[in-house]
Amino acid sequence: MSGPAALAFGIWMLLTADFSLSNALLGLIGSLLAARFFRYRFTVRQLLYLMLSFVVRTFQAVGEAVLLILLPHRCEQFRACRLHHARNPWAVFTQVLILTFTPKTLVTRPLDRNTVEVHELKRRKEP
Repeated sequence: MSGPAALAFGIWMLLTADFSLSNALLGLIGSLLAARFFRYRFTVRQLLYLMLSFVVRTFQAVGEAVLLILLPHRCEQFRACRLHHARNPWAVFTQVLILTFTPKTLVTRPLDRNTVEVHELKRRKEP
């Protein structure tokens, strides 16, 4: 199974939350068809890297959520964040997804081809 098919199948199973045989077959057929229409191909290795980074970032996200509950973050800041590999769609997808996954940061919009605007919560203003 290719990377796009595995990603589509994983998203299908997570969204439906139904692990019956008929739903799994329908999701598998749909994901294989959807994978044929992706313009950019990625490997299973890249998908595994993304899942591993999500495992690591989950602990960071839980820690940030606890900090937000215990210590209010009242200062908001918008900043430009440079994309590391702006020509690679998979790298852009991974970086934006990881930035949005953590509770203190959110990607709001692209500024140009190499940068995105990030909304960030801070405890206090930096001088």
